[in-house]
Amino acid sequence: MAVTKRGDRTHLIRIYLGRVNGKRQYHNETFHGTKKQADQRHRDLLTRRDQGLLLPRGGDVDTVDGYADHWLDTIQVRARTRAGYESTLRLYVRPRLGNLPLRQVTRPTVRELIVGLDQTSLSPRTVRKAHEVLRNLLESAVADGLVPFNPAKGRAVTRVPPKKEGKERVTIPPEKVGAFLEAAREDRLYGLWAFLLLGLRPEEALALRWADVEGGRVRVRRVLVDRSGIWPKYEEPKSDKSRRSIPQPAMAREALAEHRRRQAKERLAAGVAWQDENLVFSDEAGQPLRQHNLRAPFKRILKRAKLPDMRLYDLRHSCATLLLEAGESLEAVKQWLGHSTITLTSDTYGGLSGIRDSAAAALDRVAGT
Repeated sequence: MAVTKRGDRTHLIRIYLGRVNGKRQYHNETFHGTKKQADQRHRDLLTRRDQGLLLPRGGDVDTVDGYADHWLDTIQVRARTRAGYESTLRLYVRPRLGNLPLRQVTRPTVRELIVGLDQTSLSPRTVRKAHEVLRNLLESAVADGLVPFNPAKGRAVTRVPPKKEGKERVTIPPEKVGAFLEAAREDRLYGLWAFLLLGLRPEEALALRWADVEGGRVRVRRVLVDRSGIWPKYEEPKSDKSRRSIPQPAMAREALAEHRRRQAKERLAAGVAWQDENLVFSDEAGQPLRQHNLRAPFKRILKRAKLPDMRLYDLRHSCATLLLEAGESLEAVKQWLGHSTITLTSDTYGGLSGIRDSAAAALDRVAGT
């Protein structure tokens, strides 16, 4: 019997799950309620089993490693998100908890993991990410009926990860924009550096096709996913707000025209070896550019322009700062950058020191000082 009466309003529900290491495995659950309610619970469990949400016990599946493999194979997320989860688990969670049975992962276990990671040279953001991924994995294990509760949740755990860093961003000030563009002009990807200073995310700029930059506008319609563990591929932008159209300033139009002429020469030189993907920014054979190959030329440009070291993404931050200092509203900057909410724009850029200095100067002018 799938549902067996064991006492007054008590029933045993037994679901066959398959074989593990040659042995038949069952999900056994003591249910308190009426026979009708127990039958409904039995039907629900059968549905969960058929959907792959009810797993057999025993063997590797009971461990953090075993369940992590199942979780990564079944979660419905973008490929780049899954790759990020896989990398975080492989580097920070599996080495410490991988062999541990799921039911032995307790709140003290999770706290010990977080504190241990925080005592290394990892950034606070990386430690928080490790906690987030483990929390999501264990939440799925709760839904699958493998553990009764999520030990990575609750105030006793969520207060342990380090807080966000209040790190000052490095950006290009208005008076150095000309120097940056002049230094970038010597590089074959001059047009790309101008477009990144236009505020595009690197993955957006590297996915642009020539049809996306016609009519004096830049239309962001896709991104190039290029992360560890993923072969470069094109995907839809992360959100509807990221899919946008922005005007090209004169500096971008000029840089793009020069870039088009340079690419035409490269295409002619490559001949039949040219891989025609109609990409605006490609390598000398027409193939997609890899982000990690952009770091060295970017560093050389910064050195020629006598600018401090910064990340590629800081060109996007520089764009936001320049727009705000020019008097554009947060709403306008939000739309330009493709942020999902005005809160994100405000939290990211509302407290930049350069903006505060500009406001103070304006107050001095009003006061007549």
